[in-house]
Amino acid sequence: MAEKDTNMDHLDQRVFRMAAMMDTTIRFNAGILDIDEMEKNYLDIWLKKERDPLLVTILATMTGARDPENVEDAAEESEAEAA
Repeated sequence: MAEKDTNMDHLDQRVFRMAAMMDTTIRFNAGILDIDEMEKNYLDIWLKKERDPLLVTILATMTGARDPENVEDAAEESEAEAA
């Protein structure tokens, strides 16, 4: 009986390519939206309540919460508020 090939590297690569394509699409389209401060606050509140992973990614991209420098700033603000 022949051994089954259990190496799934080819599938991993397809999934990573799809994720990169979706991420690029989300970032591009979020970047062309012009939201004011009130809308950003609304999206921040929605982001905190949302449980759907895709919507969380979209909302976080729109509000800037996915950018590493914004995540660090938010962590510092949280620490300052806790103190």
